[in-house]
Amino acid sequence: MKYAALLLLVARGEAAFKPPINNTVEYAVQTECKTCPYSLCTNKKFYEYDTQVTLVCWTSGTVIDGDSTWLRTTDDCYVTQYDLTDYAGECSCSSRYVKWKRTNGLSIADETDLSFCGRESMEEHITYDSARTKYNTECNICDNNSNCEVIKYIKYGTDITVTCWTDEGALVIDDSTWLKTTDNCYVAQIGLEDPADKSVLDNCGPVGFVQVNYTYPEKVKQRSASPAPIPKAEKELEKRYLLNITVGEDYAACHSCTNTTCEVERRYPFNHEVIVQCYVEAGLPSPNSTYEEAYWYLTTDFCYVRELDFWESLFDREVFLKDVTQNQVPFANEYRISIPGML
Repeated sequence: MKYAALLLLVARGEAAFKPPINNTVEYAVQTECKTCPYSLCTNKKFYEYDTQVTLVCWTSGTVIDGDSTWLRTTDDCYVTQYDLTDYAGECSCSSRYVKWKRTNGLSIADETDLSFCGRESMEEHITYDSARTKYNTECNICDNNSNCEVIKYIKYGTDITVTCWTDEGALVIDDSTWLKTTDNCYVAQIGLEDPADKSVLDNCGPVGFVQVNYTYPEKVKQRSASPAPIPKAEKELEKRYLLNITVGEDYAACHSCTNTTCEVERRYPFNHEVIVQCYVEAGLPSPNSTYEEAYWYLTTDFCYVRELDFWESLFDREVFLKDVTQNQVPFANEYRISIPGML
C-alpha cells in the first residue's frame, strides 16, 4: 500500500513526510474515493454520510468548485477538498483570502499542513472505448433509474465515449451492466449497440448513491443537517427508457408515425412482449375519442403503437418517458411534472 510505503520512508528518515490529518466527509451526501484525482477515475471506495477519514497528503486534479486540490486518504484513494466538511489544517480563511484563492484556482486550505503526494499522484489512470446508443438513452449520475438524477438524454445513434463498466447496477429489462461516459454519468448497456468490452475498460468500482450539487461556494451552510433518505421507487417502477409491456389486443399494429393512417411496419401478436422506449402525445383523432387514443409508444423497432393496444397503461404506472427529441416532458400518475435536466 502506498500509505504504508510513505510511513516507511518517514521511519527511515528518508523523507520529511508530514503527519496525517483527521477529517469528516460531507453530510447528507455520499462521497466517492477515487483511484486517481480526476472525476473520470474509477472508484476504489464509497464513504457514507459523515464518515471520518484520515488524510495523508494532497495533490492536484480535476477542478471542483474552483479548487483543484484532492487529498489521499489512508484507504489509498482520493477525495476532493469539496468533499470534506472542514479542512482540519491551519488556514487563513478570511473571506477576502478565500475569494482570492478561488479566483486564482488555488486551494482554500493551506497545503503546508500536509505533504505533497508526489508527481506520480497527478497521473491519470483512465481507460476509454467508443460506443453508440441503439435506443434513446438516459445518462444518470449513478447506475440506477429510480433514484439517480438524469444528467443528459442521448438520442439513438449517438457516438459516445465510455470509461468503465459495472455489472452491479439497477436491472434494465434483463441487464444490470452500466457504463460510465466522459460526461461523468452512467448509461445502461442494454441501450447500446454493443456490450461493454471488458478487456479494454476498467471496472468502475463501487458506485453509490450520489447527487447533483446545486450549491455555491458556501456549500456547508447550505446543506441540510439531516442526511437525506435515499428515495425508493414504488414497486420498482420508475420513469425510464426501455420498458417491456404486453399486447392486450388480437394484434397491435406498429405504424411509421403516430396516426392509424400511417404505414403499418409490423404487427405484434396477442400477449407478445414489446419493449418501448418512450411515448408521444399525438392528440385526439376525433372529438369522441378516449384519452388512450391520444398516446403512442415508440418501440425498439422504431415504429409507433397505440397505448390502448397494451395491457399496461401509462395512466396506471409511473414508468414512461415522453419522446424528449420533441421537447416533451415526463408524464406520471395522470399529472404533468417537471424533472430537472429534462430537455
